[in-house]
This record gives sequence, structure tokens and C-alpha cells, in this order.
Amino acid sequence: MDLANEQGAAVLAIKAMSMGAWPQGAKRTRKWWYRTTETQTEVDLALRFVWSQKGVISAVPPSWLDLLDKAIEAGRAIRPVSEAETLKLQEMAKDCKALFRRDEERVALGHRDAGPTYPDSPHECCRHRNA
Repeated sequence: MDLANEQGAAVLAIKAMSMGAWPQGAKRTRKWWYRTTETQTEVDLALRFVWSQKGVISAVPPSWLDLLDKAIEAGRAIRPVSEAETLKLQEMAKDCKALFRRDEERVALGHRDAGPTYPDSPHECCRHRNA
């Protein structure tokens, strides 16, 4: 982030509304490959945190219209995230599993074509190699 700011480059925050990979055995509230923020409060906190970072922009939220509506509402009520809210986000993040840790570990071990990391993802690349 510091280097991007020094060079005048923006940082694109993707999955700003993600709550990480689904924990083992968790009840899925959506048929999607990762968890998302669900309540207006969660959406507000997540997006306001991202928008409060210098030089950071964010992408369109997940593929659900109700979450897009919540993101629009968050934008209408934009204000910097407070220290107390940042602490709340840190507490929420304790239960969030990294989305791409499995990919990073597979690559580090040299298992690039070991099969899809998230078989139920509509965006999973290289399915044809594993079919």
C-alpha cells in the first residue's frame, strides 16, 4: 500500500464484502463459493473500512442484487470508519478463513493442477483439465 501511494497508483480491493471461505460444516446462507457480509451493518463496516484506506478503490460487490442494494446504501451513508468500528471488524475477521490460502499452499508445493480449489465456484478456472 505504501509503495502504491508513493507511486501514485490505486489499489483495487476485490471481495471487499467477503467473509472468507465457508468454514467446514457451516450452514450456507447462499449457494456461493465464499461467505459474504449479509447485514447492512456488516456491509457498511466492510466497505467503509476499504473506502477509508488511502488510494484504495473497490470493485462491484458479489453477484447478489440484495448485496448490491446494501452496498449502494453504504455508499449513500459514506463516512470514515472509526477506530472502534475497525476493532469490531478485526473481531469479525477472527472467524474468517482465507479465500486463497489453499491456492497459495498448492502452488508453493508445486501442485498447480491438483484440481479445483472451490469446485462449486462458477469462476473456477481449468475445470476442463480435471473433468
